[in-house]
Amino acid sequence: MIVLSKDESIDDLLNQSEVLILQFGTRTCAPCVAIKEKIDYWNADYKNVICRYISIEDYPEIAAKQGVFSAPTILVFVEGKLTIRESGYFSLEDIFHRVERYIQLLE
Repeated sequence: MIVLSKDESIDDLLNQSEVLILQFGTRTCAPCVAIKEKIDYWNADYKNVICRYISIEDYPEIAAKQGVFSAPTILVFVEGKLTIRESGYFSLEDIFHRVERYIQLLE
């Protein structure tokens, strides 16, 4: 999963893709690392979906602006609108299934 760079903004990413997945995490969060790897694997089959990892420690202002105060947190935007928000304990497979349904609707 690509780490958000200092040159990127959430607004620019929203304009580049119909579906955007943001994962917020921390360096000490073991589930965050596992989730990041699973999103990478899933994203290989859905290259039209932009995925970014955002460190809460490195970008606290972005996390705060998105209302993210805990890790792990997943935000999914479809056509620029927040459609899925999950924090803490959640099913990543359920999120993937829901995103795949949105992708089918957009086709």
